[in-house]
Amino acid sequence: MKVTQVALSVKIVLDTEAMNDHAAASADVVGSELALQISEYARNSKLGYYPALDFFTDQPGIIDRDLLDAADNLSWLATRLVREEVRKRLRPLFASMRFDAMQNLAFTMPTVRPGQPNAITRLTEHYTPNVVKLDLTASIMTRHDTGQDMKGHSSHQVYRWLKDHFQDVEVTSCRQLD
Repeated sequence: MKVTQVALSVKIVLDTEAMNDHAAASADVVGSELALQISEYARNSKLGYYPALDFFTDQPGIIDRDLLDAADNLSWLATRLVREEVRKRLRPLFASMRFDAMQNLAFTMPTVRPGQPNAITRLTEHYTPNVVKLDLTASIMTRHDTGQDMKGHSSHQVYRWLKDHFQDVEVTSCRQLD
């Protein structure tokens, strides 16, 4: 048996209805309200961009504190749900698996800019805390030195084993470490 390690980056979109079953607040409502308040702030401040959510946690009074807390709690919930489901679904595929990093993309800088077509809709999608990016390192066992490229195999298998359990799955990066 040969053990090959691969490093994967995966972007996962949770179904907001599934999240709402576990949360007191609706992820869609939180994302929509954040987009409206942040858009108004950007317009009033004459900004050419929309700031990341972390900017508003350091600036009290700009965005409703309860709304920021709801986004933070939903972000934590989404990350936990993704971790549990990925661990459960990929356990049979890999000999070992280590989560290196997990980040909810609602807290990253939006790629949409004021004045772009559908800016509010795209901003709402960005600030809805149901998209998680995860980096993991996994070991996969193969038969005696098959010479097979494990990058393509691993990324395809991860997508195949996760696609039915999330709204969307995208393997953004996969590299073989050995």
